[in-house]
Amino acid sequence: MKKNYKAILAAMTGNTLEYYDVMLYGFFATMLAPLFFPSDNQTVSYISSLGTFAAGFVMRPVGGLVFGHLGDKFGRRYALVLSIFFVTIPTLTIGLLPTYAEIGIAAPIILLSCRLLQGLCVGGEYSGASIFVIEYSKKGKECFAGSILTASGSFGGVLGTFCGFLCTLSFMPVWGWRIPFIIGSFMGVLGYYIRTRVNESPEFERAKDEKSEKVPLWGVLENRKINLLCTIGIGATSLIPLYLATIYMGFLMGSKLHITTPEIMIINTALAAFIVLFMPFMGQLADKIGKENQMKKAALLTFLLALPLFYFLKNNFCLGNVIFVQFVIAALNVAFVPPIMPLLTTYFPVHERYSGIGFGYALGGALLGGTTPVIIATLNAWHDSPYTPAYYLMFASLLGLISLKFGRSEFGKFTAKTEPQEEGYAYAKAS
Repeated sequence: MKKNYKAILAAMTGNTLEYYDVMLYGFFATMLAPLFFPSDNQTVSYISSLGTFAAGFVMRPVGGLVFGHLGDKFGRRYALVLSIFFVTIPTLTIGLLPTYAEIGIAAPIILLSCRLLQGLCVGGEYSGASIFVIEYSKKGKECFAGSILTASGSFGGVLGTFCGFLCTLSFMPVWGWRIPFIIGSFMGVLGYYIRTRVNESPEFERAKDEKSEKVPLWGVLENRKINLLCTIGIGATSLIPLYLATIYMGFLMGSKLHITTPEIMIINTALAAFIVLFMPFMGQLADKIGKENQMKKAALLTFLLALPLFYFLKNNFCLGNVIFVQFVIAALNVAFVPPIMPLLTTYFPVHERYSGIGFGYALGGALLGGTTPVIIATLNAWHDSPYTPAYYLMFASLLGLISLKFGRSEFGKFTAKTEPQEEGYAYAKAS
């Protein structure tokens, strides 16, 4: 039991730092735009800043490939130690980076490079940490264990927004936005220390002598194409509502309602705190009613409520209603997310699991998830419509339902074939 707690703590530290960094940059996008992407057109400047936010997601599939390969060949612990070590470097660099006015074009280039390196490192972070925790977890409790890990990401968002709020108060210096990034680098050092002192996943240890592909991803591409495609779809579905509710709705508050950045951060901190508290309950529920069952219901409900929510917002546009829509979208997303990684671990055998999930989940997030704010902002710049976010949310829900329909649970410690009865779980070795 003590080993399980150590594994969860080790996984949580990196996941907390990941969302701390992601949310922090997203919430500071408005402030950073004129500093690193000056332009006479405010919209162009902001879209450039959001584009840099999305650029981190472009590298995530590459990170999923790199760290997925390392995790399948040398162990989950090995990959997770490397990822948190290297993600700390760009976090510190952003905190110390001179602005465009000071070093010219080098400033946005270095900032973009930092986001790319962060994306590379975290590409295998969430999936790898989730696999690590689930392979340690007790049978029948994997969704709850996964929900605790996912909640740690939202906790990172709480920390990031709270630090950001403090550092943008009127008594802080103009360079106060740098402080949270420097704090993040210290978090990375602490996470590295913790991860070097935890043992390897017991399931990986049991399976390490089994025959496996020289390059695990080849086995995935050759034998499990459908499951990989479904992983991509589920990855996108899980992230689109999150970034729509936080980053895009924050932009809406600032641009349409002229809410200040500190006030937006307070609202998003409350939203992240709600996710942290609500997530474990949804994990427990998924362990009782079944992973796929809960995910399907959450995706269907999101599809049905998307248009009514934004119709209501269009006709009753005010800060209170924007916050209400934020929380409803977040609640629906929280219901969908906890069973994801426990389900995906059943899609791939042990020695292909990190590669399959790391690459697939990150690719889905890169193509459609992390790009959510910039996609919606760009579409609205081309043809402004209050329903654009609703249509994108409906698209995400359909993608999730289709992926759940065609995904096949065949491997791993837990299978979905006999959910939710605990005694029905089966273990199948990779063929």
